[in-house]
Amino acid sequence: MKDEAWRRVPRLSHKLCREMVKLMAMTAVFLNVDEARIVPTLREAGEKLDGTEREVTLDLSSVLRIDGSALRAMEELASIAEGKNVKVNLRGVNVEVYKVLKLVKLTRRFSFVN
Repeated sequence: MKDEAWRRVPRLSHKLCREMVKLMAMTAVFLNVDEARIVPTLREAGEKLDGTEREVTLDLSSVLRIDGSALRAMEELASIAEGKNVKVNLRGVNVEVYKVLKLVKLTRRFSFVN
């Protein structure tokens, strides 16, 4: 009986197994960014990128303002991500923060999601 059940289970092809491994390696990272800790959080995110992630999503919904040090940290994160071929999504960006990012020409380095 056991042998019969085992035989009915379809085998995965070698090609399909390789594709499944690729998909497992493409994990997405999701980080909530608190306005009070935006710079340390962005730097920490940049340090943790090792190239195995294909995308990182930062939730900026609690960030109402952004200052120069945070802009520099965002620029550093964008550079690290581009070097490691990781897409950075910004989620919940309010209009004022978006305007500042647009003004300093950082919007093209990120993707925006709702």
